[in-house]
Amino acid sequence: MLVLKFIWMEKNIGIALDQLVPGYGSIPLSPYYFWPRKDAWEELRAKLEEKEWISQKQMIILLNQATDIINLWQQGGGSLSA
Repeated sequence: MLVLKFIWMEKNIGIALDQLVPGYGSIPLSPYYFWPRKDAWEELRAKLEEKEWISQKQMIILLNQATDIINLWQQGGGSLSA
């Protein structure tokens, strides 16, 4: 199972890709990509495309989730209480 991890900060949001392995935990598949310093969405998309074993459907789901969280972060101005 693939999951996105986030670091929510005032001026940036970090996004990383991990694989969950039952009975073991999570294995990082990417570094954290920080938005808006760089285009984290594009960096994540490129990393997902490198992993040929990730289906197109799963890639779209993960990118949509990343978009939703980035939009939420933008609306709150980095504040979790907004």
